[in-house]
Parts: sequence; structure tokens; C-alpha cells
Amino acid sequence: MSDAVPVSQEEVLAQLKTRGFEEGFPQSPLREFKGRLTDIAGTMRSGQRGAYLVILYNFDQVEVIESTEPYLAPIAQVEIAHNNRAKTKMGYFGASVDKLINAGLAKDASADQVKGQDYLIGKTVHMKMLPGHMVWDGQTKAERPIDCWELMGVEGVATAAPKAKAAATGLSPMQEAIKLLDGKPEQAWNQAVFNNATIKADTALVQSILQRTFIPPLLEAGIVTVDEDGVYHKV
Repeated sequence: MSDAVPVSQEEVLAQLKTRGFEEGFPQSPLREFKGRLTDIAGTMRSGQRGAYLVILYNFDQVEVIESTEPYLAPIAQVEIAHNNRAKTKMGYFGASVDKLINAGLAKDASADQVKGQDYLIGKTVHMKMLPGHMVWDGQTKAERPIDCWELMGVEGVATAAPKAKAAATGLSPMQEAIKLLDGKPEQAWNQAVFNNATIKADTALVQSILQRTFIPPLLEAGIVTVDEDGVYHKV
């Protein structure tokens, strides 16, 4: 027996609008910039699972490096939903912060030794939106790659050049991707490639992986094969 409760036309029409819609929460067109972090604030919002906290990172003295549309304002705001799990937008951002400001500090260091995000306030930082972060999708019941903010640099904090580390393998980004594909199904491969600095630095390659246009030409050319279990093998 169905537990559906019918709703009358009058009740439905009372909810429908032709104007007066809420604007929602527009996303910043910025993809990469430098700016001074003036403060970290927060706001509560409502979602399908109830209220949740969104962290607001406010910047001034903004220097735009990449934007999806012209951006002339000297200020900016980055929004990241609060979450304590690693494979979330906040988890990936927090990990990128830790990698820079707590470099060399042991993983089991005491809490009073570990610098928090408040360390960034008042400093000029380099922010970049990067693709390929694997996040759990509750609808598909699987992980999928999404874009997330990462901290690329902080004034007064030395950063290692990522290309120097990647060059140690002697492989190009495409060769790295093919090497990682060997012996894996596509989902496991996605996790591997998007944790590889060499591959993530190649924007065109990342887009081909996200759009699922990377593997088909390899199959057609006989560079890789796929078995009945969906596992790929390098020929």
C-alpha cells in the first residue's frame, strides 16, 4: 500500500513562482589568485541534510592569475563547507595548508606544535582551484573527481618545486597515466592519477581524464586492453 499523500492543485499553485526567486549562493569566478587573507568567518546554511557550516575566507589586495570571467575587484571571498573528513573540499584544502605551514613536522606531533589555519590570517597567500579530488557522491554511491581549492604558497614559507619531484621518474604526464592504468579498474585508476603531481600539473591531460576521453584511444591503438572484470592492462 502506497504511503504517498496527494497534494491538491491549489496547494501546489500556492508554492509556485514566476518571480521573487532566491539568488542562491553564487560561486566566485576566480580559479587562481594571490591575496592577503584578512579574516576567516562563517555562516550557517540549509541543505537537504539540514543546517551546515560554511567557512568564508576573505581576502584583499587580490592579484588575479586566472578567472573564468573578468575580475577587477581588489577583494575576494572563498567559500568551503566545513567537514572533518579527509576526502572533502575542506579536507583537501586543510591538507594543502598543513603540507606548507607544518612541513617537516611529525604526523604524531602534539596539538600545540601544529600550526592551525589561523596562522594564515594577515599573510599573502597563493590560492588555486585544482581538479581531480576524489569525493564520495551519495547519489551514485561512488567517488567522483571534483575541483577543490588548494593553498599553493604562503609569504615567508618556502615551497618545494613540484616539477623537480615529478622529473625524478623520467616519465611524461601521459606516460605516468598509462603506467598507473596498468592493472587497475577505472575507479582505482582515477584515485591514483589525481594523487600524482606530474599528472595534475598537465591541465589538458586532466580534462581528458575527467571527460573520459583518455582511455578509448589507448584501447583503439592497442596500447592497453581491458579484461572482463574491467581491469586495464598495458600491452
